[in-house]
Amino acid sequence: MQKVDLHIHTKTSNQDRAFGFSEDRLKEYITNAGLDCIAVTNHNLFDKPQFEHIRGCVDVLVLPGIEVDVEKCQILVLSDGHNLDDFDQRCAEVSFKWNSTKSTLPYDDFTRIFGDLNQYILIPHYLKDPKISQDLLAKLASYITAGEVSSPKKFVSCIKDADKLVPVYFSDCRMSADLNPLPTRQTYLDCSEVSFGTLREVLRDKNKVALTEADGNKLFQIFPDGQSLSTGLNVVLGDRSSGKSHTLQRISDWFGEDNGKFVRQFDLVARNEAEDEKKFKDFLSERTSIFSKDYLADLQKVVEDVLDIDTVADLASVEDYVTSLLEYARETSKHDAFSKAKLYNEDALTKKNLDGLRQLIASTKHLLRNVEYREVIDKHLDTDALEALYVELMRVYCTQEEANAKKNWVNALVQDVKSKLQRKSSAPKIAELDLIKVELNKRKVSKFEEVVTLARQPKTPLRKRKQGFEVVAQVGPFRRAGELKEASRSNRSFSAAFQKYDEPYAFLQELRKIGDPVTAAELSKFLVKVDYKILNRDGLEASGGERSEFFLLDQIEGAEGAEVLLIDEPESSFDNNFLKEDVNELIKAMSHKMPVVIVTHNNTVGASIQPDYLICTRKELSDGEIKFRLYSGHPTSKKLTSTDGHELLTRDVLLGSLDAGVEAYEQRGITYENLKN
Repeated sequence: MQKVDLHIHTKTSNQDRAFGFSEDRLKEYITNAGLDCIAVTNHNLFDKPQFEHIRGCVDVLVLPGIEVDVEKCQILVLSDGHNLDDFDQRCAEVSFKWNSTKSTLPYDDFTRIFGDLNQYILIPHYLKDPKISQDLLAKLASYITAGEVSSPKKFVSCIKDADKLVPVYFSDCRMSADLNPLPTRQTYLDCSEVSFGTLREVLRDKNKVALTEADGNKLFQIFPDGQSLSTGLNVVLGDRSSGKSHTLQRISDWFGEDNGKFVRQFDLVARNEAEDEKKFKDFLSERTSIFSKDYLADLQKVVEDVLDIDTVADLASVEDYVTSLLEYARETSKHDAFSKAKLYNEDALTKKNLDGLRQLIASTKHLLRNVEYREVIDKHLDTDALEALYVELMRVYCTQEEANAKKNWVNALVQDVKSKLQRKSSAPKIAELDLIKVELNKRKVSKFEEVVTLARQPKTPLRKRKQGFEVVAQVGPFRRAGELKEASRSNRSFSAAFQKYDEPYAFLQELRKIGDPVTAAELSKFLVKVDYKILNRDGLEASGGERSEFFLLDQIEGAEGAEVLLIDEPESSFDNNFLKEDVNELIKAMSHKMPVVIVTHNNTVGASIQPDYLICTRKELSDGEIKFRLYSGHPTSKKLTSTDGHELLTRDVLLGSLDAGVEAYEQRGITYENLKN
């Protein structure tokens, strides 16, 4: 097996924070990590003299490369290094383009600059931001076989999914003197020796890439000293103050605070009833808000449509129009040459609303550009016909946009003439009124009231089982002003507004008078009440202890999108039956999707859950100094081993940590046997 890191930065680019390259740190990294090959891949630049220096001062294969911004993603372009001058010139054009425009290269420029892409290894950001789009991936499909990922979870996901690219996992580090700790993100390749040609061949086969040498993709390195974790379920054992929580925090730091889900000890259990009640209400309020935002999305659009309609102003404008029209008819004696001109009371030309046409054009364009469902689209819609439709829609749009522009010009001209005629005439003028707009507003308000009335009909749009609990969302009308106040989570009074609750449009206007101006999204949640409840196995609302159980299950299930799930001593707050029947099953399911690490003293979690990997933390005295040492291995191994060669018997670790030692274990066995007999 060969170990490689093909994504290393050695020079500051415009997108990097400034750093100084350290040759000594690079050598230390190559030695400590046991690398067989590296690639220098600076951002939109290639420094030929620096590359030649690096290649001459290290004892491993060094490939020239560049990380190029292409259509909002980043692609590693690696060369064989045989014609550095040619590669340098091509990279110089990339640098010039970037420095000139500060924007990503279009696909056509990328392919023009680098020429025959078959002569390179192309590795895009795949499951890593900023990741390559499906559209660009399709264009480069014949040149790309491997994609860079940002975590072991994503690496394993690619390995398991036949439709995904071969994954690679690199450090993407800035090789400076203050780089600490040294990176532990590299990829093993199953080949006897490493060369550019070998790399290109190996990176086509998922069976030839791995996170570790001996255990393939079952383990990955977590700390620079060589300590590994399982990509499945890890259990951390140890005595009090032996470094368990410290180890868990180090693992969290390695993944990054924003990338992992950390369920800390006692976090889910309130200290008193009042705190528990408040915590639970906050939780329900947050979940209600999330569900409401989705459920009320269509209602929000209707609110946006009527938010700026003022029916009182519309009625007043109609009355003004009728009054001015009657006055104009009565005051015939004041009519003169100016008032008798046709433009004196001319109405403005009505422009066509093109929003629907714009949406139709966008939808047609989306059908043409879609890559993911291309096969399905082509089965039902002819591409040539879609292109013809798109062209014709664009022509219609241009024609109507031109007509609207002409109407704008005519309206401005007519308004200018009208103003001059009216200033010179003593005759009354007829008030401006858009009767179509007034009638449209009236119908919008009427439709709005129908929609809100229907939305308030009592229903249960959500019933979701979660282990032994049921999450229920119920929808209906608000019954009192106090419920509106609770929904607002403020001290504002809703008493006056609630008197108009049965008249949705009038109620909306009253709501706008309360406090600061609010958005359509905020107003929507006062029109319809959404209740979010957690029910236990008996269909009753969850009690205090049951709430904590639900919180734990919710936290674990909520880690779905995280790179790692960390749980610190769940037994501190929950009984064994709950842990065995509910928590263990969920944790095992999550460990099939991502690395899971649990710190525990409990046999139900530590042994019954059947972990994939064990880590034991020990505080030991070594040469007169206290040293925290980690021992690890598979549960089936006779011994757990530290990275510096020390060993512990696995049986002693399990009995000592989970059963308080052999004597306590055997004594309990006698007690249980006596009770049985």
